[in-house]
Amino acid sequence: MLLTEIDAVNWNAIPTPRPRPRTEDARDGLRALAAARDLDAVASAVAALTSSSLLRGRTGEVLPGAVVAAPFLLDIAEHGHPHARESAVVLLDRAMRSAPLADFSRFRTAAGHDAPLCCAIAELVRARGDSLAECGRSGKYLLKASDAHWRFGIREASGASGDVVALGTLQGGLPAPSAGGELHHDGAVTAVGSVRVECPPVDDTAEACLRLSGLRADAADDGGLTGAVLYPAAGGGHGR
Repeated sequence: MLLTEIDAVNWNAIPTPRPRPRTEDARDGLRALAAARDLDAVASAVAALTSSSLLRGRTGEVLPGAVVAAPFLLDIAEHGHPHARESAVVLLDRAMRSAPLADFSRFRTAAGHDAPLCCAIAELVRARGDSLAECGRSGKYLLKASDAHWRFGIREASGASGDVVALGTLQGGLPAPSAGGELHHDGAVTAVGSVRVECPPVDDTAEACLRLSGLRADAADDGGLTGAVLYPAAGGGHGR
């Protein structure tokens, strides 16, 4: 089933820089890693994937294909051969930590946001949280690595002393003190000067309150930010 799903992807349709990587290396590498049963097979698959439309081995950048490949790597991390599982986790972690190319740095999520590549991958990782938590140390490590690429969905917001105080749902770890952010709303992306935690999640809930600075004074008027999503700014979690 997994091999069939990998083959069903139009890897040639995924944006990649020129000179264009061999897209079959991504497909064949994923197939090989899914089927690998020994260290030599795993090493060969990883070598293909780290110089493909997922990752540029020579310069170390992450590419949009890594987001498309993430669900398959997560399947391997959960159900593959032990050697392959560890390598899938390493590849996912590397993809979240690597810097993207300037013109290939975003991916349209299912919610319609042009998220940074690392944040789009982190969302897919967190969606598998329960099953990854049962995958031992490597699964827990991957979940911890996704914390830096947090996502905050705004339910309501209001102006306060020149800033905006927003209530909503926080996925991932708490933003670092004075971290910057980028606000996605109505198809636009707005830079946020700093993001500070006003009230952290309580009692293991995801509900939190953040204070945002650097926005227009009227940004939160009349529910203007309801439904907006906040991601960390470049340098606040991307390409760490």
